Amino acid sequence: MTQKEVLCKVLDVIGLGKPNMSQFDRRIQYQKIIYLLQSSGISLGYGFNWYIKGPYSSPLAHVLYEIDDAVYEENKNLVFIDNERIVKELNDFRNKLGDDINNVNYLEVLASLHYINKANFSGKGRFPDLRRRLLEAKPVLNEIDNIESLIKKAYDHLSKFN
Repeated sequence: MTQKEVLCKVLDVIGLGKPNMSQFDRRIQYQKIIYLLQSSGISLGYGFNWYIKGPYSSPLAHVLYEIDDAVYEENKNLVFIDNERIVKELNDFRNKLGDDINNVNYLEVLASLHYINKANFSGKGRFPDLRRRLLEAKPVLNEIDNIESLIKKAYDHLSKFN
């Protein structure tokens, strides 16, 4: 299976469907969800670097843009070799995010906190240090009304993605 085929199936299982790359928020959502999915132990083969909105994968963006209606429909019904286990893991991941799977601000904070924790603190960052480093790296987050509650919620949620 190619990365494109696998990505179609993954997006279908977690309920996002065919990628809509015409909306900036949706592009951020896909990037952060795939980053978090890989961080939770389901590798799809994408490398991520730090970018304006946090973890970003250029190869992932290219693959997402290549998925049109025909490609998605053709591949969303693929069956993985260990299909039952993988689908369960994908559903568990989806359930961990709950309604936040559609909250782009939250996904950006969660993925960014996770990235900073791994890159700067070897996964052992404490809340005050991670909060400070996140807001230093992304001062634009201070413009979000409920940023403090998003950061706290994301920090508490991190253990579900390690």
